[in-house]
Amino acid sequence: MEVQDKFEQRGFKVFYEYNENADLNICIGGDGAFLRAVHKSNFSNIPFVGINTGHLGFYQEILVPNINKFIDDYLNNNYEIETLDLLEAKISTKNSDRVYTYTALNEFVIRSSDNSIIHLDVYIDDNHLESFAGDALLVSTPSGSTAYNFSAGGAILYRSLEGYQLTPLAPINSKAYRSLLNSIVIPSKSVLKIKTRSEDINSNSLFIADGMSLNYDDLDYVLFKTSERNIKKISFYKDWYWLNVKDKFL
Repeated sequence: MEVQDKFEQRGFKVFYEYNENADLNICIGGDGAFLRAVHKSNFSNIPFVGINTGHLGFYQEILVPNINKFIDDYLNNNYEIETLDLLEAKISTKNSDRVYTYTALNEFVIRSSDNSIIHLDVYIDDNHLESFAGDALLVSTPSGSTAYNFSAGGAILYRSLEGYQLTPLAPINSKAYRSLLNSIVIPSKSVLKIKTRSEDINSNSLFIADGMSLNYDDLDYVLFKTSERNIKKISFYKDWYWLNVKDKFL
């Protein structure tokens, strides 16, 4: 109610559900709340802004005590609009011609549903890169690089960089499987293909999009690329990103 009162006192009309005629999508909470709002709005083209009510987040820039300053800055056009790339995944299954399409702001993950070793072939622009065996493969956007990807040992990519990242989780290297031990950055225009191998023919695959899990018992392959869609995020402090990196990780 405190946040609502501050906006209404300044002449704004507040909606609790997504409104396609709104000026701003305001997300209150942490980074998880921001992700949920982005998905719930179907990746709206209305700019997003995050109000932080917990620990510092990479999407939640505004602190509750600073809301009046935020409103002043917004009304005075004292802000920048960042464009955040999205990832698109197209899933093909063995028993159907249907293609399932998903979009993520942070990351996708492919792993086995029972946490056993998963076996996958990896291609970039139809070039075979590796035969992977391990816990999982993670594909992340630059803005998602500071989330699960970073915890898995991936690199931090600044949000405006063009490209996305493939990060292995607990890869196995043997005579049969040769996997990269570190993450690899893929150009935005390149297509990443991850295909299941015959070793997992009777296994179920778990496909995770921004923390939302989907089970596939007949997964064939997934094509990843940078989506033609994006979202806009309002930024008020030019050094916020680097201050956050230092605060959260150092």
